[in-house]
Amino acid sequence: MPLPRSPRPDEPDTHLRVISAGLVVDFRGCRTAVRNFLRDWLSHPHPSITATEIRDGFLPINRMPCEELWLHP
Repeated sequence: MPLPRSPRPDEPDTHLRVISAGLVVDFRGCRTAVRNFLRDWLSHPHPSITATEIRDGFLPINRMPCEELWLHP
């Protein structure tokens, strides 16, 4: 089964990690979507949930949900 395509195939993907109450969820997303999501998250964070871009060279199989919604700030 092929991986879902990036909404911006010419842009590199990056690793998004969200942690809530010990649950760690990792997603792959195009750089623009991940960074727009994080910028929005940091403007009104929830104290028990963290979200960060991980630069570990690992790209999860699952793409971030609703990635296309985060393409524009």
